[in-house]
Amino acid sequence: MRLALFISVLLAVARLAAAQQAATVHPTVSSVVDRMKSATWTERSKAFEDATELIRSGEENPQDADRLRLGVIQLLVTENNDQTPPASEREGEENGEYYASLVGFVASLGDERAIPSLLGAATTGGIAIRGVVQFGKKALDPTLEQVKSPDPKLASGAVFVIRELLKMGAASDPDSQLRIKNALRSALASPEFAVRLSAIAAVEYLDDREELVPMLKDIAEHDPVKLAGQKPDDGGDNGEFYPVRQDARRLLRKIANHEPPLIDKGVSH
Repeated sequence: MRLALFISVLLAVARLAAAQQAATVHPTVSSVVDRMKSATWTERSKAFEDATELIRSGEENPQDADRLRLGVIQLLVTENNDQTPPASEREGEENGEYYASLVGFVASLGDERAIPSLLGAATTGGIAIRGVVQFGKKALDPTLEQVKSPDPKLASGAVFVIRELLKMGAASDPDSQLRIKNALRSALASPEFAVRLSAIAAVEYLDDREELVPMLKDIAEHDPVKLAGQKPDDGGDNGEFYPVRQDARRLLRKIANHEPPLIDKGVSH
């Protein structure tokens, strides 16, 4: 009788402990996810730190771990879109470190669902670009779609990704090459200076870059953007500095001399 009572008490205690643990874990995950949607970036930053700790702990059940991963991915979308001011500039170094950490963590997830959010951060540099490029051809469709964006930062970021996909040979099949070439034609004709400039850097890595020589020659002669205070390094344009023209001339010389594309270390732009 006493043994049965003792066992009953132990089972009751165990059930209570399990219930308390469940009550603790699930609200915590929900709270973190909700806080990552806060209107205040400092609160979002703290929630991000909590989310990364929970994910790295490996103690969450698969469903909650996935909720946290999706929450962090969505958080990067929020920060990419927050224009009050851009996340990388908001309130100095502390916020810049938070944004960089967020980009790096999302890139490290290896989650295909993060491709759009990483594309949105591609102009920040190599970590975001590598985060997209790691998915290879799977990243091509959303990247080509973003090249069409009216936002020059988003379009340029997508072109940077195209450049790296070409360098890696991740989109070397004829259909992908044709689609990329058409996207780069559009980028070379963009009214936005930054998009044209980034497109020239990507054209270098096309297998049949010779086909774009007529467009490059036109750009080398007529691109309208002139910057004061600098001079061309090739003596062109009567000593005035037209950066897109200069880059187009540089690439035309490479193509004419059959020089291979530059293969550098790491991702740069």
